[in-house]
Amino acid sequence: MTEKSKGSLLALLDGAHTFRQTEYNGEHPLMARLSRGQDPDVLIIACSDSRVDPALIFGARPGDIFVVRVVANLVPPRSDGDFMAHAVMAAVEYGVKALGVSHVVACGHSHCGGIKAAMDAARGQEPPPFECLGPWVALADGACREVVTEGSGGERTDAETATAAEQRSVLRSLANLRSYAWIQDRVEKGDLALHGWWFDIDTGELWTANSETGVFSVAA
Repeated sequence: MTEKSKGSLLALLDGAHTFRQTEYNGEHPLMARLSRGQDPDVLIIACSDSRVDPALIFGARPGDIFVVRVVANLVPPRSDGDFMAHAVMAAVEYGVKALGVSHVVACGHSHCGGIKAAMDAARGQEPPPFECLGPWVALADGACREVVTEGSGGERTDAETATAAEQRSVLRSLANLRSYAWIQDRVEKGDLALHGWWFDIDTGELWTANSETGVFSVAA
């Protein structure tokens, strides 16, 4: 193990010590209250990418948001017996049914390696040499193929094509969420709202999708 690797781990241990000193001591320690239960109002489905931590980006404190992090922030459609879907949707189901969140956000981001892998596959390139990644990012295949077809005329730059694929994948994830009756029923009753967001790592801008048109625009 390199000195850098050792240092990385020690930094996390130091962080845990600081967190304990900060959040478990004092007159009104946050974690003492949260140890009695959680009551977040927002569930965010985010990417595993180390650069896009939802709590940091949105200024959230422990207990504020219920977070599901998975490669390329993909949401699988409902499919009986699909344990790949269950791995993600078990967390979403807990947030919706047990915690009663009012909002579910599918949040993508720029420079997403998972969507890039899906775009490469949509263009006929070899899938990444990983056992699990290829089948997972295949969930974005439909969205990526649409973007490839739309950009066949060459009007988009490579960066614009990547952004289009990342945002289109977010919209597809929202559609997949609606394929679960226990989500769609709550949406129709007005008890749950679904949102599509996209974070630009280059600028720090947050883009949100119009619920009717699916068009993304800068929100913050």
